[in-house]
Amino acid sequence: MEYTIYCDESRHSGAAGDRYMAIGGLWVPKDRKPSLTREFRDLKRSVGLNSEVKWSKVSSARLDAYKRLADFFLAGDLNFRVIVVDQTKVDANRFHGGDRELGFYKFYYEMLIKWLLAGNQYVILLDFKQNTGAGRYTTLRTVLERKLKGVAWIGDLTVIDSCQAPLAQLCDLLTGAVAASWCDGLAAEGPKQALAQHVASGLSKASLKFQSASPAFEKFNVFRIDLE
Repeated sequence: MEYTIYCDESRHSGAAGDRYMAIGGLWVPKDRKPSLTREFRDLKRSVGLNSEVKWSKVSSARLDAYKRLADFFLAGDLNFRVIVVDQTKVDANRFHGGDRELGFYKFYYEMLIKWLLAGNQYVILLDFKQNTGAGRYTTLRTVLERKLKGVAWIGDLTVIDSCQAPLAQLCDLLTGAVAASWCDGLAAEGPKQALAQHVASGLSKASLKFQSASPAFEKFNVFRIDLE
């Protein structure tokens, strides 16, 4: 089977209060990508969201509209995996030669590799990020392909502008919701809390601050990496 994977990250700058960062990927069956993209774009327009969808834009006025977008994921032929990283335990000097950005892409690898399954082919699309090190994306692809050893195939790994990719915006929304939930950064009665709870309820979870039992391919997989 062939998949397109839209990727995004949230709270990865290490800012005060952002203990956990999240790196997420939205798995989209290639043969469903055109129709799902069209349906999601049409849904955005029908609920009055004519600009880029982002977790940071969730507000009381837009809450109902954003819940409809979450329902699109919950009901649709889409799968989501997110890795949660405790940034207070990341030792860049010990494990990444002092290169925090290198560590960041190692975590990207960990998010992706468990769901690059035998016999499948993937196109991996990352939201553009201004890197300090050259060749980060090429290196990520090379390391993934070395691990896969012809068992699964990467047709492409490249960067995109999420403003032009509606399903990348959906990945941003889900990744942001998980990161905020793990960072306890949601006001008890706020719209973002309401949206995160809406997603959790749709997954039959008490909240999005949970860990999946295994890395098995499923609707919504949350992996908290153990850095001890």
